Amino acid sequence: MAKFQAVGLLLAAFVCPSLSNPIHAPNVTSSQNGKPLLEDFDALGAWFDGVAAINHSSIPRQPNVSIAIVGGGISGLATALMLDSVGIHNWEIIEASERVGGRFRTKYVGGTQEWAEMGPMRLPYNVTYRSDNSTHVYSDHQMVFQLADWLNDLNHNDSHWKVDFIPWIQHHPNELLARGTGRLPDGRVPTRADIQANSSLGTAAPLTSTEYNDTKAKMNQILKVENRLKAIQRDVWRQHGVAMAEGLDDVSEQAMMRLEWHASENVTDAIWTNTDYDVFWDEMTHNSNLGLDGGSGSLGETQWKCVDGGFNRLSDAFIPHVSDRLTLNRKITKLDPIEANGTTRTRLSWYEGSGKNRTTHTKDFDYTIMAVPFTMTRFMDLPSFSSVLSRASSEAGLRFKSACKVSLLFEERFWEKGERPIFGGYSQPESAAVGALYYPVYGLNETGRPGLITHYRGGDWSDRFVSFSDEQHAELVLDAIADLHGEEVLDLYTGDFERLCWLQDEHTATSWTRPDIEQHKLYIPSYHKTEHNTIFIGEHTAPTHAWVSSSLHSSVRGAVQLLLGLGLVDEAKELNQRWMGRWIDLE
Repeated sequence: MAKFQAVGLLLAAFVCPSLSNPIHAPNVTSSQNGKPLLEDFDALGAWFDGVAAINHSSIPRQPNVSIAIVGGGISGLATALMLDSVGIHNWEIIEASERVGGRFRTKYVGGTQEWAEMGPMRLPYNVTYRSDNSTHVYSDHQMVFQLADWLNDLNHNDSHWKVDFIPWIQHHPNELLARGTGRLPDGRVPTRADIQANSSLGTAAPLTSTEYNDTKAKMNQILKVENRLKAIQRDVWRQHGVAMAEGLDDVSEQAMMRLEWHASENVTDAIWTNTDYDVFWDEMTHNSNLGLDGGSGSLGETQWKCVDGGFNRLSDAFIPHVSDRLTLNRKITKLDPIEANGTTRTRLSWYEGSGKNRTTHTKDFDYTIMAVPFTMTRFMDLPSFSSVLSRASSEAGLRFKSACKVSLLFEERFWEKGERPIFGGYSQPESAAVGALYYPVYGLNETGRPGLITHYRGGDWSDRFVSFSDEQHAELVLDAIADLHGEEVLDLYTGDFERLCWLQDEHTATSWTRPDIEQHKLYIPSYHKTEHNTIFIGEHTAPTHAWVSSSLHSSVRGAVQLLLGLGLVDEAKELNQRWMGRWIDLE
């Protein structure tokens, strides 16, 4: 009980930060041995401050080492180009599939120009608060827009490779919300605007007791403090360090409610099962920080953007710069550390052919950067890493989540017509299994244009959907659309669809990372240490997880980690300043 009392005291100090008295990260540490490495600095917070403060290194410069980058997703691609930008060119990207992009997965459906995102589909851009009408940029996500600008410059704004952004419409007033809501007097499903005008039509809280309301209010005092959310938007990395220091990785939401606030089992379960998070930090940075929908109970509204033409345009823009050092269709099965003459190298193995004709091939590199999720490295034969890193990457360690998407093509955009037209946003059918139905945000109100409706479901539902055939899944979604919009839409369905359940993808077997309690503080510092000349990167290794900016942060961190280990301090500081400079503060 003492642990929970301590956490409670920390949270009491935590929930009322002041913008006039900002919270600072723990002090920057520095190497005492003349050999500064990334592990010497604050892995949970402002590690980039430590790198910026380096003024020397006793590690001999090694600019010509060979580097394997395993994985051609956004983390691997960005790492390669970042190294290239500071003069490190002896790298090779090794990708198991036939394409680059990883979990970027844009599909054009039915031979049309209608595109569906089977992977990421939007980026948070800024948020405007109700209290003072102030607008705040999500500063960490600006890394993605910085990357796009860089690629556009490198590609001389060639239209074939150009990356442009358009607004993503997260919500529209005429979205239809059928699940758990009331009905209008004429029996119709209410729109979002209807519910905002008459809250009695909205989804009822799971409980209405005083205990439930009081406990929910205590949760909101942690999760929805405006000053704190603004601080996260301004500098998520320092705020991560603060949250870890204040105990927000030490206890689950359920444990806090039961053991610190003495809520009943029923109230604890009602609040917990109404969200998809167990850990305060993750819910605070994702649901609370990004999920500002502008509704009556929201602190403000988030504005979003997406890639015009789909996220694959962002990964494809790397191709002119990596194609000469890119190997596709090579699935690494083993990594061996090779010791010789007092030095360590890495040997990668893979198979060619199959059955009796299968042969093993190897290639040696000085360093390997592993840019694939742990769900894939678990299938590799790896050396013994430190206990913490081995557990983090094991099936018992870092948790991953999945998702399914199905996009159905219709001859015309019937949802954009009639008395209550819908432009963007998403509707919720009565079917809990289907969850949400997203409408396209491009080509709005164009005469005669076909369109896609995309079903998106994550968590446990997506795990169960892998038991469905493609056709079964598509029919379930079609039925949900007809339930919302009327049986007449069945005649407009073309029969063309795309489906992807990420657990079935042989190159990822996951969608994103969802750490459990204690895993941030324990595991993240282990990624900042280079073992067996191997560095692990990817969104799963970043404090924010599951966003493109997480992948890019891991690329900067991994590249800087490698450069410091090679004694290339000037190059490390240059990359650090270019990508993390907006947060560097050595005062």
